[in-house]
Amino acid sequence: MTDISIITVSYKGWERLTKSLEALNAFTGRKITIEVIIVDNRSEDDTILSLEARFPSFRFIHNKVNGGFANGCNLGSKNASGEFFLFLNPDTVASESELEKLLIVAKQNLNYGIVSCRQVNERGKDSVASGPFPKLFNLTGLQRSISKLLTPHSSSLTPEIAFPDWISGSVVMIRSEIFRKINGFDEDFWMYFEDVDLCRRVRNISLEVACCRNITIEHNHGGSSRINLKTASLTKTEVHISRHVYISKHNSRFNLLVIQTFLVLNNIINGLFTGVLGLIFFFIPKVFLRTVIFSRLIRYYFKALVNNSWISSRSVNY
Repeated sequence: MTDISIITVSYKGWERLTKSLEALNAFTGRKITIEVIIVDNRSEDDTILSLEARFPSFRFIHNKVNGGFANGCNLGSKNASGEFFLFLNPDTVASESELEKLLIVAKQNLNYGIVSCRQVNERGKDSVASGPFPKLFNLTGLQRSISKLLTPHSSSLTPEIAFPDWISGSVVMIRSEIFRKINGFDEDFWMYFEDVDLCRRVRNISLEVACCRNITIEHNHGGSSRINLKTASLTKTEVHISRHVYISKHNSRFNLLVIQTFLVLNNIINGLFTGVLGLIFFFIPKVFLRTVIFSRLIRYYFKALVNNSWISSRSVNY
């Protein structure tokens, strides 16, 4: 059996995807065996065909729809045969030696449902790749900043391994049988929070989420999600939408009402202020972006009210 099925979901971002595939193509296969599966989420760009010709040993799957990250990962997993699945972002660069270490940790610790690692950008700067589950008091950036100031830093009993609530979907190693047992990623999420939800469900079956601090993979954010104003506004709006979806799935009725009401009011009040600024300074793209996001968010709330559902209209389950 193949040790690791590496599954990458792509949507354009060709330069970084190429760099990621070049790194995987350099693997020798002496100590670990891999198969590489790339799911293209309907990029509608012939560049993917040239990559398919350039990396003939990799399997390319052309998704019929852009069903989002969760949908793409699940499609890739259905065509995978490895003992472990490694969901790897297209803007990552992984070395064979580091993946070998990650596999050893996963194999030796059967109580680890998900294993990930330290992530740094090309300049060596750490990126935030884990965190606590969303609750009423950590939903906004301001709340999280205050929480960090008030909460003393705590270290794991095992310095090399931390056990956060969730780890980023950019690097997720999970035993294939566990992934199938929990029915994979939840496709109610189009983009974002599907990783948080996956970790929550892994913890619900009494398994740990482990992050190896002594193993490193390069991750350069934004390869396919920050291409232009339209794409940036879409993806940033989906962060808000997916947070609502997550909250709706993992809270009791009373908590659900309180948290969702707080989120809606917070997003509308803050969004209105920044949206107006965006109209005034429309000639500054980064500022006008806030206006576009606010407009998208208001349309989403209207649809959510009409349809009685928090799910994004882009989700395949909508």
